[in-house]
Amino acid sequence: MKLIGVQDAMKSSDPDVKMVAGRASRFRVFGSPERIPDDRLMVADIRGGPEPADFAEHYEVLDRHPMAAILLVRRL
Repeated sequence: MKLIGVQDAMKSSDPDVKMVAGRASRFRVFGSPERIPDDRLMVADIRGGPEPADFAEHYEVLDRHPMAAILLVRRL
């Protein structure tokens, strides 16, 4: 599993990672009741293997890539 901060994911050359990071915009809007600070938003790329067993204890899944194993998560 590879964790990438939202700011770095937006700059990624991987279009799938960049797409999931772009979907974080609804959680980044100032004044929104759903606002989550950028330091707690991450993109988890788990294309290389299975999801870690303790993943749900540390991260909340906010959104998923429609076809690839790339997740937008909030660090708990």
